[in-house]
Order: sequence, then structure tokens, then C-alpha cells
Amino acid sequence: MIVKELDRLEPSDKFEQAGYYAESQLAFYLKREFKDDPQFLIFNNLRLVKANDVCQIDHLVLHRYGMVIIESKSVTTRVEVNEHGEWKRWFNNAWQGMPSPILQAQRQGKFLKDYLENHVETLLNKNLLGNQTHFTKMPIDVLVAISDSGIINRPQNEKLDLVCKADQVPDKVKAIATEYRKKDSLFNLSLEIPYEFAKDEIPRISQFLLTSHKPAATHKKTVSVAPKDIQKPEIKNKPIIKEAKPTAKNICSHCQSLNLSILYVHSYFFKCNDCSKNTAIKNICPSCGDREKVRKSSLQFFTECEKCGTSRLFHTNSTNT
Repeated sequence: MIVKELDRLEPSDKFEQAGYYAESQLAFYLKREFKDDPQFLIFNNLRLVKANDVCQIDHLVLHRYGMVIIESKSVTTRVEVNEHGEWKRWFNNAWQGMPSPILQAQRQGKFLKDYLENHVETLLNKNLLGNQTHFTKMPIDVLVAISDSGIINRPQNEKLDLVCKADQVPDKVKAIATEYRKKDSLFNLSLEIPYEFAKDEIPRISQFLLTSHKPAATHKKTVSVAPKDIQKPEIKNKPIIKEAKPTAKNICSHCQSLNLSILYVHSYFFKCNDCSKNTAIKNICPSCGDREKVRKSSLQFFTECEKCGTSRLFHTNSTNT
């Protein structure tokens, strides 16, 4: 179930645009898989503030046995991890070092535990002996999601299961919860007692995280609702009358150039005027996750979502195209 949608962002450069697209891509996969599943509560782009410290979590999944933090990375070329856990990416025809997104997500997990522990008395129940339970033993798993078009070079003799393509994330999340469920089974011979939220704790934690979100100044906050208030939207055959602000310029998935033109052969696609390679137009509505239609008007191209009733200018061809 989607508790918090992805905040709207107006990227200021091509790198921010690429990062936002990666988050939108994963938000779409999570919504498609879990929108009707109350066992998994999804928070997209959750930003928490404590004193002078800020924690920005791309995607958070709350489930019965803990949480999963998913770090989205825009990698349209190659990313490589060596046996020491060191990361590098292929960019501008050269390898460049980059911080480990696994460690980044783990730091976010520590922040999140501390943040929740500060409110433990109102969020978690006491046990049968009257002692307060805590978040300190709550498992927080991490995943790193690479763009669908990226290539992952893994260390030799290591699967590095924490890193995967964006479209694999929903299955990874379900597999994590299944492993905890097996440990909680009556047939489990292990003496280990798994961590587990009480039924009344999950709604409290979910509502607390939702109200604790502090959007950055560059973001426009979308309307988010608690799980109990979520209703399926009523779809009516109304004409598209809402106008949304144009999105930032699109980029070539091969050379990161902004010099693109839209062409049509069976369907619309981007043609890079610098490297001459093609980039698919993945017109996904950032609000509802449905596929948008492309409408051409002279040199301008619009994406339109029938469900949300929006029309958005997303590209203008040059007169030399």
C-alpha cells in the first residue's frame, strides 16, 4: 500500500533530472506491485529532520517484521563493485569513483532507528511483563536499485544480492519478508525469536513517519494519506483540463546530452543530436504510475494522463530538426 507518493521535483540540472527519473521508475514498480497489499507500506522520498541532521530516504518499506530501505541510483551505463566494497561508475568514457550506496543506506537505517527510538513510548507497546519494547533490535534491510538500462559488474565469487535492477526490487522485498516469516513459523526449529510488530503498532508508526516528513525547499509536496484513508480514485471520462508545469529537459541515456529531438517510427522516441543514439520515452505519470499518452502540437510535445487529468509540456524540438 502506498502511504506516501513521490514528491514532485523540478530538477535544476541533468544530474538531478536523472536521479529523479530513477526514483520515479522505482516508485512506479513499487506501486504496481504493492498498491493493493496492506502487508507492505511504501514511503517514497521520505525526508526526516533531527536537530541539525537530515536523512533523505529514497524508498522505505514497512512490513510486519521490520523495514527495508531502498537507495535508487541512476546508472545508465555501467557500475562496478570490487571485493573490498568499493564502487565506481563508467561516465564520460572513463571510470569514476563513487560513494558506496550500500553504506549510505545503512547510515540512513541507523538514523531511522534513532529517530524512532526517541518516540518509542508512543509508537511501541510494552511486553507481557510490562517492559517497554524498542526499535534497537528492529531489522532494517537495505537494497540498492540500479536503473533498468544500467549494467552491474559484481565482485568475483560474490553475488552481491543487495544490488539489483529497479524492476527486481519488488521481488527482493517480498523475499526478505518471506525469510522473516519462515523464522516466525511454528515449524522453525531455530531458537531465534524474530522481531515482529504488533498489529496496532504498524498504523501508529506509519502515521508518525508520514507526519514527520519534512519536504526540502526545492520540492513541491504531493498529497499523501494514511493507509486507512486510501481509496481508489474514481475514474471519470472528463476532458484533460489541468495544466502542469513543464518538466525539466530530458537527457540522452547514452551520453547524457540535453541536445535531443523527438522522432516517430511506430512510436515516439528521443534522437540524440550529439551521439545519434536513441532513447526511449518512458512517459510514466509521477502521480498515479499510469502510462501517459504523447501528444504533438507543432514542435511541442505533451504527456497527458487521463486518470489525473493533466497535460504537461515535456519537450520542444528545435526548428532545425
